[in-house]
Amino acid sequence: MRILIALCAALNGCAVLPDTVGPELEHMSHATQHQPFTSQPTAYGANVASVVLGWQRGPIQAELAEGLALNRHYPQTPSYGELIGPREQFSARIRYNWSIPK
Repeated sequence: MRILIALCAALNGCAVLPDTVGPELEHMSHATQHQPFTSQPTAYGANVASVVLGWQRGPIQAELAEGLALNRHYPQTPSYGELIGPREQFSARIRYNWSIPK
């Protein structure tokens, strides 16, 4: 999957150099498992520390992130926190940004 994304980016001319690079700490969970949505909050979810590369072309933004899950490993399943699989985590985002007049 990563090779396909890199190939598509290279063909579009945006893989030469990213416009931004930086660290990111991300928490992923369901809003409904936290207060005030439930009376019995859970500890499900995942915390990931990543390095993010970003490209901006007009209002279109793309980001590729590579990181590590920070949650403890659950030996009964191949998971770190709520993420099934190895500790390494990959994320890709593409979005369109609308400008808000001020």
